Amino acid sequence: MEFCSLLRRCGLPAPAACTEPISRGAPGVTYDEERCGPARELSQRGVDPTEPASFRIYRFLGERYQIVYRLEGQVPLSEARLTYLLEDLPLAAALLTHFQKTRYEASYLDPAGHRRFKGRRGDNLEGDATLLTGSPAERLLVYFGRGTSRIGPWKMRGLGLVTLRYSGGLGGPESPPSSNSEREFISRERKTPGTGTKYEIEVVAAPVNAVVNLMMKTGIFRRILLGHIREILDDVAQASGKLDKQGVAEGAPFSPQQKDSIAVLLKLP
Repeated sequence: MEFCSLLRRCGLPAPAACTEPISRGAPGVTYDEERCGPARELSQRGVDPTEPASFRIYRFLGERYQIVYRLEGQVPLSEARLTYLLEDLPLAAALLTHFQKTRYEASYLDPAGHRRFKGRRGDNLEGDATLLTGSPAERLLVYFGRGTSRIGPWKMRGLGLVTLRYSGGLGGPESPPSSNSEREFISRERKTPGTGTKYEIEVVAAPVNAVVNLMMKTGIFRRILLGHIREILDDVAQASGKLDKQGVAEGAPFSPQQKDSIAVLLKLP
């Protein structure tokens, strides 16, 4: 019902198995532009809804409850360096662990393709994800995966669709906020001129029931989640500054290959 209704009601290609009785609409779901947008974008970018491998993704997007968190801002790291680190997540994790003294882990589950990875930050965030579309070269990455996160007294497990867009920082005023009840802005940080990189992060979550849906919409939940995201962004910014000032000391716990990669990173603007 969730899968077929999303495809039929949003005007997307649907398999023949999606007959009218199971395409009437999931209870409580309004198939407007806000609800259909993520699915349409994935389809337009080549994630075919009729492929068996896509069932899990589109069913997730068709679930009854949905919350979208957005975060916009600017990080004091050049676009070239951010792209380089996104192309080598294990190196990024090693640098963050070394300079920030917080355990970061990242490893590719498909070493040749670099499209599937698992990662961890300390004891409050872990999971694995698959790159559905985009690339660092496009300044756009869309991941779908499963994770576990400690948010205050809660330990949350579930699926998520995460979209990251970024570009060289240009400065300027904030754009006006959206007024949609389902898609919630966690924060809009004022952009400031400089050599940093602007980013937009969007996280789609599908609460399993009405109680969890209500909890995930509370202000305290959003503030805690925002805090976790800010911690990661702050770690990236601070580690980059320390790398510039301190370099890699003799005896630092990096492999010869990682040291070569760091040397390339330091040459980037």
